[in-house]
Amino acid sequence: MDKRSSLGEARPRSVIVPTPTPSQERSPLSSRTLSRTGHPGVYRRGNRYVVVYRRGGRQRKRTAATFTEAREIKLAEEAAERSERLGPTLHGYALEWVKDYAGQGPERITHATGKEYARLLATFPLTYFPPEKLLAAVDADDLIGFLAWLGRYRGRRGRLTPRSIANALVPLRLCIADAERAGLVTEESVAALLSTRRSGKPPLEKGSFFTRAELGRVMAEIPGPWLAFFELLATTGLRISEAIALRWMDLELGSQPHLNVRRSIVKGVIGSPKSRFGWRQIPLGVDLAKSLCALRPDSAREELLVFSTARGTPINPGNLRSRVLAPAVRRAGLSNIGFHAFRHTCASLLIERRLSLLRIQLWMGHHSAAYTIDTYGHLIDDELSAALDLVHELDTDERTPSESETPTPRV
Repeated sequence: MDKRSSLGEARPRSVIVPTPTPSQERSPLSSRTLSRTGHPGVYRRGNRYVVVYRRGGRQRKRTAATFTEAREIKLAEEAAERSERLGPTLHGYALEWVKDYAGQGPERITHATGKEYARLLATFPLTYFPPEKLLAAVDADDLIGFLAWLGRYRGRRGRLTPRSIANALVPLRLCIADAERAGLVTEESVAALLSTRRSGKPPLEKGSFFTRAELGRVMAEIPGPWLAFFELLATTGLRISEAIALRWMDLELGSQPHLNVRRSIVKGVIGSPKSRFGWRQIPLGVDLAKSLCALRPDSAREELLVFSTARGTPINPGNLRSRVLAPAVRRAGLSNIGFHAFRHTCASLLIERRLSLLRIQLWMGHHSAAYTIDTYGHLIDDELSAALDLVHELDTDERTPSESETPTPRV
């Protein structure tokens, strides 16, 4: 008998097809049920969450492990969609701008300045303006309100000075100007912000620099081990970040003593001077050079710091101010004096010696003579000199005695 006939025809193997449940048929996103949550656009599916949002006119989905993560995704995607539709928020644009901004041309900034811009933005405009404020919606009234708020602002040291308010506006002004070039803000906003630009820097306030008598009293109160350091600040005009970064290799203490500014230390981080104009050579007085020579140990290597802690680490300016400068200032009968007062005092003394503004610019490491004029122009005697006598002038050396006797700083 044929085997097939006894067993019958071979039947094909049956395939069991599961019948979908009603809930699975209703689910547009998956074969598993989506449950609503308390946040629109966020659904639960099993032990995970699904976020539904729109981008570029199309519906999209993402998953998340927790409800908190899913809610954050939904908020971020909504903000991104709103940004595409209405333009970026001031917060979003400013934070992205400051990460990439490096300045332009001769006004290129260092990494440390970029970090300071980020701090100023976070402390002032991004505190005043709400996170949802659209960049394109910032108008003149908003900026006027912001300026009024700056005038009322109280920090740890009290109200902001005019100079501090001006500094707080710098990164916002640069950010808005960049947005205007990209076509993201109106000309009205730019004009309103630019109208806050000072025609010149406000005059140095009392306490910003010493008179000769005040400087003498303060120096008399400085402890002996720190006397050379503060004399260096007063006679060279170095920024505190430049002074604490000096190494013995940066000093030339021979017949023509001088120092070379090649770097700075800001918040413990070694970097370049504030700008490319900060790289300069400054003459030193003979007596100061002798004092510095006396400070140098016989075994000191060239790369070691001139001024350091007992462990050889960089000086913390905050500690030095509170432990050395502030007590000396109080004993001298003064108050609210910082390291920058020595820099301003140096510039004022150079002006008294009638150094040209170009030489003062090079000495101080400013990026332009215009900045030097803005900062110290009010200290310059505005009286005109006597009438010129051509015969006398042709018989006289072109250089004035004060200029010919003062070395020119090199860059």
